Amino acid sequence: MLKRIASTGVNLVVLGVSVGIFLLAFIALNALGAAQKPPTISILSAARDLNIGDVITSNDLAVRTVFQDDNASLYVPDAEAAGVVGGVVAQPIFSGQPIFRSAIFAQAAEGTRLSAVLAQFPGHSLFPLPLDAMNLVAPDAEAFLSGDLIGVTVVISSRPQQISTPTVMPDLIVVGEPVMTPVPQQVAEADALGRAMPPLAKDLFPMGVRVIAVQGLPKQTGSSEDSGSFNLDTQPKMLILLVPNQSREVLSLALQQGDRLVVSLMARGEEAPSAGFTYWDFEHLFKSDRAEVLGGGR
Repeated sequence: MLKRIASTGVNLVVLGVSVGIFLLAFIALNALGAAQKPPTISILSAARDLNIGDVITSNDLAVRTVFQDDNASLYVPDAEAAGVVGGVVAQPIFSGQPIFRSAIFAQAAEGTRLSAVLAQFPGHSLFPLPLDAMNLVAPDAEAFLSGDLIGVTVVISSRPQQISTPTVMPDLIVVGEPVMTPVPQQVAEADALGRAMPPLAKDLFPMGVRVIAVQGLPKQTGSSEDSGSFNLDTQPKMLILLVPNQSREVLSLALQQGDRLVVSLMARGEEAPSAGFTYWDFEHLFKSDRAEVLGGGR
């Protein structure tokens, strides 16, 4: 073989030197590329979509490798996985997304503190909305998930009873004192005042409020015989809502005085508050529709 190569006029020494130079250059370029590449670190990421208020378990965590840069301190290293388990999610984390330190509040020792979410929302409160209230109409609790946007509409069917003036006893009536009788103008003004507060429906949160957690749902049992079975714990079902502080009293009074409270799921909120829809608007709508239909049929 060597004799055949030599017979072709190829210098074996030159060939060997060329191969050696190529190998050295290849090794040097690889070393240079590795030296310029930033080091990598192993961090925690979400194994599934995590919503606000979720308590993280070990099954929710995955490990991924990323380059170590200026943002590396924002991530949670995989070595701290034990401290992350039991933490409360403060902002949504999508599947495969690295977990930032600011996205979790309360470590494992403080597991179920939903109040940790409020650190991201100053001026807000967590309001419990009971789904079993007699005057509340809403989908089943199973239809809600943490992070849902909902609207609350209060319906008032009649004006609250006004406090009447006590009747003066006969023995206290002064003889000869003139008795004031209402004139027609006063009757008309009283009727107008009554019409100023008709039955109405009003959206309390036109922009919607966020569901932080759903409480009272049946929990799946860990039985190996039937992994899909549920326990029969009958706990009150309620939505934990993130509401502005100034809306707590409004929502509380609506729960007490509203004839109906309608909870609806929303895709997004309205840009401006609603003026409310009264009975007179309802009557005017019927009249307008009727006039349009009858007028168009002629």
